[in-house]
Amino acid sequence: MSNQIWDPITVDKSFVDAPESWLAAQANEGMRWLLVHADDGVIWGKVREDGVVALSGELFNDPDKYPTVAVELRAITIQQARLFGLAGELLVWRVDEGFAVRRIEDGDRDLDSIDETYLLWHMGNPTAVDEEAEFALLQEGQRGNRHAPPVIPHRRRPRVRVRHYIGYDDQGQAYIGLSRLVNLEV
Repeated sequence: MSNQIWDPITVDKSFVDAPESWLAAQANEGMRWLLVHADDGVIWGKVREDGVVALSGELFNDPDKYPTVAVELRAITIQQARLFGLAGELLVWRVDEGFAVRRIEDGDRDLDSIDETYLLWHMGNPTAVDEEAEFALLQEGQRGNRHAPPVIPHRRRPRVRVRHYIGYDDQGQAYIGLSRLVNLEV
């Protein structure tokens, strides 16, 4: 890509000690969703108005009933974490030395990009819903895999919007140089 659209962020020991607090401190008004891929499952989160992060594993916290959802947010198991929203995305990923972090904020920049929407799988109705916290436990049909995004489908299929930033090589040919999560939608 001709212009670097992301900024590196320094991650310190506070991320390892308390990843939930560190991520909450990085959030802004336009970045309210959290998606974490960990060794032991998928963790969804939502930054509440008071700045606290509500996590799917805290709501569906019975490991016998929800083994891949009742997952604690621990730095030792994080593969990658994405704090995202309309304003931008903060991506944390594991490297040999610990973690690397980048932030993308579109702002007022005129960036070549395209958006795509992907359905979050689920068959039929959610198997459990926490209406107050606005999380729904979704289950994939035959395999029975589960995850609990912070959306209430109400008979509509939840989806995630992804933005692909277009770069150009030396010959002017376009390619997707970088992608980020933009929003959760129903």
